[in-house]
Amino acid sequence: MNLAVKKILITGAAKRIGAALAMHLASDGWHVIIHCNKNRTLADKLCEKIKANGKRSEVLQADLTNSDACKKLVQDASEGQALSALINNASLFIYDEIDNFSLQTLQNHMAVNVAAPAILTSEFAKNLKHQNNGCVINVLDSKLFGLNPDYFTYTLSKAALQNFGILAAQAFAPKLRVNAIAPGITLPSGNQSDEEFRRSHQRNLLRQGADTKDIVAAARLILSTPSMTGETIILDGGAHLQPLPRDVAFMKDN
Repeated sequence: MNLAVKKILITGAAKRIGAALAMHLASDGWHVIIHCNKNRTLADKLCEKIKANGKRSEVLQADLTNSDACKKLVQDASEGQALSALINNASLFIYDEIDNFSLQTLQNHMAVNVAAPAILTSEFAKNLKHQNNGCVINVLDSKLFGLNPDYFTYTLSKAALQNFGILAAQAFAPKLRVNAIAPGITLPSGNQSDEEFRRSHQRNLLRQGADTKDIVAAARLILSTPSMTGETIILDGGAHLQPLPRDVAFMKDN
């Protein structure tokens, strides 16, 4: 398959997992559209780095809480050449609990983590027209397969995204395949120290969590496997086989 003429939009691609996906898929020959909201400087630097390696990339900025902006993002990303793939990587991640969450936080999580991917996917499917080779990858969270109530409204939104992916795989077949990747702890977050990250990263059956290279490998598999749809690849070192009562970030060593 010649990927040189294929274009992919990756949301939230200015840093972390999104940036890793952008760099590696660009190296495979994809024309990468880097989406960002507030991280324009980082997005531009990443774009220039990709171009310096002789690959194709551009940056598009959009607020994913705005439905019109989501639609325009797909239209702009499709300009000149139709999109072949979409990775819904952008995510809002705010801590709350079931007994103290606010309606606003719930709505914010749903807007970014569910509504935006749904709108982007729908617009992408419309722009495909008569093609039968589109691919969507939703980035979930492995905690969906070993549930605990921490990050309550975030978890609700990711559960909704998971089920949206199944519905979309059914509704948009055969022209669009929809799959997901569900990573466990991959990179340090918040004020987590290196030692805290190391311990949490190893709290699973394999004593190692996901790496960005694993996520890239999973994305490559999905993009190159035309028979795959409605599937989720879990990358968490087996943590979902030993569910914890709380998010791993809050677990203390015995």
